[in-house]
Amino acid sequence: MTNKNESKNQIFGRIRLAILLIIPYIVLNMATGGKILTVNNLSSVFTSSVTAMFMSWCFCFLFTTGITDLSVGAILILAGNVGGIFAVNFKLGTFGLLLGSILTSVLLLLLNTVLRHLTKIPSWIFGLGAAMVYEAIGMYYGSYMISKGRQVVSLGNTARHIGRMPWNLVIVIVGFIAAYLLFNKTSVGYNIRALGSNRKVAEMMGVNVQKTMIYSAILGGIFLGIAGAVNESYASRVMPVTGLSSVALIFTALAGFLLASSLGKYINLTLAIVIGIFIITSLFNVLTIVGVPSGTWQQTVMGLTVIISGIASQRKYKGVVK
Repeated sequence: MTNKNESKNQIFGRIRLAILLIIPYIVLNMATGGKILTVNNLSSVFTSSVTAMFMSWCFCFLFTTGITDLSVGAILILAGNVGGIFAVNFKLGTFGLLLGSILTSVLLLLLNTVLRHLTKIPSWIFGLGAAMVYEAIGMYYGSYMISKGRQVVSLGNTARHIGRMPWNLVIVIVGFIAAYLLFNKTSVGYNIRALGSNRKVAEMMGVNVQKTMIYSAILGGIFLGIAGAVNESYASRVMPVTGLSSVALIFTALAGFLLASSLGKYINLTLAIVIGIFIITSLFNVLTIVGVPSGTWQQTVMGLTVIISGIASQRKYKGVVK
C-alpha cells in the first residue's frame, strides 16, 4: 500500500512539475509578443544548450563522487582545439574532431585524478591550479600560432554539422541514452553514486575507491570531450583564455546540474539535466529578448541562478551539505 501511495505521489509530483515548468513559458511568450515559443527561437535555445548538457552529464560522473574539479572549462577549450587540429590539420573531419577532443579530455581528467591522489590537495583547490596551467598551455599555443603568422585552428566548413540542428539533436539523444544507462544501470554508475552518498560506507561495502575514481574520470572525460567537439563545431574557433576566465564556462552547466539535482525526487538526474539546462538557457534567451545587457546584469542573474540552484539541490540534506 505504501509503495502505491509513493507511486501516486510521484506521478502527481511530476504533473505539478510539468505545469510549473510550462506556465512560465506561456506567460513569457505572451509578454514578449509571441517571441519565445517559436520554432526558430526554441531551436536556437536548444542549440545553445547542447554543450552545457554534455558538460553537466560529465558532472554526473565526476562531481557525484564528491570531486569539484574547476578545470573542466579550461579542458573544454583545449579539447576543442586539439579536436580541431585532428579535424583540419590531420584531415580527419568530424571523426577527428570527436576523437581529438575526447582523448584530450579523458587524458587530462585522468591526470587530474592521479595528481589529486598523490598530492592529497582538496579537489577545488587543485582544480583552480590545473585550470591556470591548462589556460597557459592554450595561450602558449595561441601565441605560437600568431608568431608563425597563423591563427588558432579554425574549422571553416569542416565538421560544422554536429553543432547544428538536426545533428546536435541526434547527439543529445544518443548522449542521454548513454548517460542514463551508464549512470543508472551499470556497476560503475552504482559505485560512483555510492561514493557520492558516503565514501566510508561505500568502502565498507567493497567499493574500490581509486578504481571508481579512474572510471569516473574516463566516463566524465568522454562526455566533456563531446561537449568540447560540439562547442568547437558550433563556434568554428574557440580562443584560449587566461586569468581563470575558463571557470565561467562551467556556470550554465553547473547551474543546470544543481537544478537537476533538486528535481531528482520526480525525474531521473540524467533527464533532469536536459530540462534544467534548457530552463537556464531559456532564462538568458528571455533576458536577451527583453533587452537586458549581456554583460554585468546577465552575469548577475547567472550568479544568482547558481546560488538558488545550489540551495534547491541541498534541501534534502540535513546538517552539513554534500
